[in-house]
Amino acid sequence: MKKHILDLDYIINVNNFRNIQDSIAEATDMAMLTVDYKGKPITHHSKCTELCKAVRAHPQYTQICEKCDSRGGIEATRLNQPYIYLCHMGIVDFAIPITVDGQYLGAVMGGQVLVEDEQDKECLEKITSQNTNVLDIISECDLNSLYSKLPVMKLDKIKAIATMMYNISNYIVEEAVLKINLVDETSKVDNPDLKLLDEISNDDDSVGICQKFNYNENKKLINHDHIILRPALEYIEKNYMRNIGLDSMASLCNISSSYFSKLFNKVAEDNFANYINKIRINKAKEILEKGDVPITNIALDLGFEDSGYFIKVFKKMEGMTPSAYRSTKAIFE
Repeated sequence: MKKHILDLDYIINVNNFRNIQDSIAEATDMAMLTVDYKGKPITHHSKCTELCKAVRAHPQYTQICEKCDSRGGIEATRLNQPYIYLCHMGIVDFAIPITVDGQYLGAVMGGQVLVEDEQDKECLEKITSQNTNVLDIISECDLNSLYSKLPVMKLDKIKAIATMMYNISNYIVEEAVLKINLVDETSKVDNPDLKLLDEISNDDDSVGICQKFNYNENKKLINHDHIILRPALEYIEKNYMRNIGLDSMASLCNISSSYFSKLFNKVAEDNFANYINKIRINKAKEILEKGDVPITNIALDLGFEDSGYFIKVFKKMEGMTPSAYRSTKAIFE
């Protein structure tokens, strides 16, 4: 197993995962949180209850909460199924293990609810024997009020939600790992089969990309790696004049930002910002060759912050200013 596979935030696109987490929390009236193997959050806390906000606001109790989350995830991994338990505050939580090749990477936590039937509560294990006395930070009256605001659910419903989250998270992680392994295996091949290249290059949807650069420069884009990045590449081709962020493109491809950056650098043999600037400069050259549009207008139309930055980038890539380039083309005409 490769080292980066052990990084949970490398495997999943945190933004996409957080959006799913938010939606499920809202639909189920349950708090949701994704943590690493140490119990440290890698997403924000969706629909966190007022009680847990108050407890986690104190550093000492935050550590206990994180230990509960970590232990819950480990137990879920041992059982290879959702683990429903009582946290140190005596409220119901569940842990959904996130594993790759048997390695525990983290967990999706849900709950912060009370069970409707007290007998069902007695069937649940308490994750820690430590009794948490938070009366030093919350008055007894306020504490009782916070407990009264917790959602109350039947244990069967909690189990059903936990099972749903188990299936969803497993599917997302399996798909992400499949993509990573596909790219890693493809990168081991020294001479990729160009038959796929020719087939995809003849696809109408790929013509625009191939027109931006010559065929040889685009060979590296038309393979398995390109298929993963294709949504971003197509978006950039059509929207190069806009402010395009790496995180938003990673989200579009449904992969993590760190993985997107690594894959993009390998495929394009350039970083994300330079790639976009190359497309803009190529377009600028077309405009400069065809007419006398003011340099400032070209810069703004192509998405540069100002004409000064446009001139700087153009000169760095072409070895001359836009005005000099236009003059050179006019002489040869």
